[in-house]
Amino acid sequence: MLRQEDQKRADAEIRRTYVLSQKSQGVAIFLSILLAFAAYIYTRRWKALMIFLGWCLFIGVLFSDEEGEVSLPGLFLASTWAAVDNCSAIQRAREDIERLRSGQNPDANRQT
Repeated sequence: MLRQEDQKRADAEIRRTYVLSQKSQGVAIFLSILLAFAAYIYTRRWKALMIFLGWCLFIGVLFSDEEGEVSLPGLFLASTWAAVDNCSAIQRAREDIERLRSGQNPDANRQT
């Protein structure tokens, strides 16, 4: 019974990785330029989105002007961060799927 549950979780993780690997890095960059958090919605990376929003609140406080509005450097930093983070996640997913196709463990050679 436990083995079946573990296998279901592993299959779900492989499906999620495969779906992420099929996403376009160009679309992720475009969306992060338009609206930084939209790239996270596109890649369906919800935990990463929550971390990103938390950092955006912190950065917003650091880069806000006297009226409390976020300045241009803060917006640029957020959109750049979203683009790099989502593109690297797509690339890692593609590498994991390629390792699976070649019969290797997808967690092998992954740096922590």
